[in-house]
Amino acid sequence: MTTFENITSVVKDGVGTITFDRLDRRNALSVELMTEMSDQLDAWAYDDEVAAVVLTGGEDIFCAGLDLDLQSGFTEETRAVYSEACLRAYGTLLNYRKPTIAAVGGPALGGGCDIAVFTDIRIGSENALFGYPQIKFGLTPYFSPLWRIVGLSQAKLLTFSGDRIDANEALRIGLIDRLAPEGQVVAQASDLAASIAGTTVKSAVNNKEMARTSPGLDPVSALTYETLAYREVIWHPDIVGRINDAYRKIKNK
Repeated sequence: MTTFENITSVVKDGVGTITFDRLDRRNALSVELMTEMSDQLDAWAYDDEVAAVVLTGGEDIFCAGLDLDLQSGFTEETRAVYSEACLRAYGTLLNYRKPTIAAVGGPALGGGCDIAVFTDIRIGSENALFGYPQIKFGLTPYFSPLWRIVGLSQAKLLTFSGDRIDANEALRIGLIDRLAPEGQVVAQASDLAASIAGTTVKSAVNNKEMARTSPGLDPVSALTYETLAYREVIWHPDIVGRINDAYRKIKNK
């Protein structure tokens, strides 16, 4: 386990887990927290021991958003530094080469909701809460990729009003992909990540690459790209070996 000042990180069975560790500030975002998260993601990007990444704040508070103490003391210089840290953190998640899962327990507000949205998969606890309260102060949200997840109308509802929604509503509109019982969201996210890791790091990376590329293509181009991707891997020795092993197990039953 690697311990930073604002996050903890651990790797187990192919799963890298980043846990926000500012509980005294409700895991509010600071330059340091976002930088440490980005640094750890970068370190795992080409680490063959990590196939998938879970981001969480634990069972009771995911992230309360921007630290208000930081915001109230902004200068032109510190505001610019914070903006750069945001761009790096969200950009790293958006274009990450391995699957990412947000395990959301408790509130995920403002920038905390953004972190969840910028991951590939979101699992929410029954106590989860989502929203963009900064809208109430006249600030703007990240509209994309939110609208690609929940659709234009639901994204407008969330970002025009700044109203918060609970876990059941988040599941209904597709903001979260699975709903976990309270107290079990980290375990469920870890189990899913372990299932992804079981496909091997190479497969996880290949499938994430397809998920990053195909949505930007027209249907015919996507068909061609995905067919070529399949042809690229089908004769790879380790994949042939895995297929043959599975076949032998079925045949010997």
